[in-house]
Amino acid sequence: MDKVRVGAEVNRGFIDVVDVHVGGDVHRIVLGGVGSIPGFTVREKMEYLRDEADGLRKLLLHEPRGGHPSLYADIIVPPSIAGAAAGYVIMEMMGYPYMSGTNTMSAAIALLEAGCIPMKDGPTEIALEAPAGLVRVTAKGKVLGIRYQSDTPSFLHTRNQSVDVPGIGTVQFDIAWTGAFYPLVKASDFGFKLVRDEEEALVRFAKAFLAEARRKVKVVHPVFGDEGPLSFVQFVGEPEKGTEATFECRGCNYVFPGDSVVRSPAGVPTTAMLVQLYDRTKLAPGETLKTTSIFGTSLKATLSEEISYHGLDAVRVQIEGSGWATAQSRLVVDFDDPLTPKDGLKKVLLEHFKGEQSGETWRLS
Repeated sequence: MDKVRVGAEVNRGFIDVVDVHVGGDVHRIVLGGVGSIPGFTVREKMEYLRDEADGLRKLLLHEPRGGHPSLYADIIVPPSIAGAAAGYVIMEMMGYPYMSGTNTMSAAIALLEAGCIPMKDGPTEIALEAPAGLVRVTAKGKVLGIRYQSDTPSFLHTRNQSVDVPGIGTVQFDIAWTGAFYPLVKASDFGFKLVRDEEEALVRFAKAFLAEARRKVKVVHPVFGDEGPLSFVQFVGEPEKGTEATFECRGCNYVFPGDSVVRSPAGVPTTAMLVQLYDRTKLAPGETLKTTSIFGTSLKATLSEEISYHGLDAVRVQIEGSGWATAQSRLVVDFDDPLTPKDGLKKVLLEHFKGEQSGETWRLS
């Protein structure tokens, strides 16, 4: 990690990013321009940003620098777990999830493509530290394909929960934890085929559902505790016997408070769908699930291991897909700009704005 010289203006500096897309989701990976973030573990750094410096998330995701309907950001930080090559704090419009599949894949792709981590001729195996813990990643070739598995298990938290939603009626759902809590709604119960021209209707349904669910449903993780109100809805299609996987299924994810749905099938929503199939004894270790988004992009999940986790029947899952770097750029941060977020942003950019970076973040090659 090299020190990065930046402009010495008191109120102006830069953030270096690589943008990567996986299945249409765009991930902005921050490799330079952020100073030391308090905290030893990645989880502690995430909690600091969440509680004290949320302006960084807003700067990266909100207009005028953001605005893509499926945009995310990841801050590369030093790891605390032995064997991890890097850590990453995940930032989304809803806040700070403990784990995210496509964010993991994109962070690995950016680190490899930018030369921050050496890429081998054959498969490159690395470990990264998410706020949830260690994630093992395998990249193929020049990142033509990428696979990961989180050490933190996934599990079905709640079965057959229901809420009454005005204008819709009773909505029954399960809740899985796979990096965050995901309510799983059977799409066909409400006439959805999970095709692209349903996007506006899916968003309206998800917003109405979450308005009730966020008030009435409280879920607590056995390790991470209360993660706040529900922020996701996963619409689940009918699983069918597949040709490329044991089962194939359409899926669609909504993230509060967005006005669109997620472009990719996404790793942790796909894992949530797999967990539900497993709970219904339709999927066994070694078997696979291919999910397809309403935009026609796909991921493949493999149930790799059954495990007991704090008294719960849980699983570890491998997710496989592809991603592509789309941009390498430098964002200008100017505190004289009235649209630059002010809430805590200077706390993590302070050393940077003095003209010299602490050396904690990663240098673009």
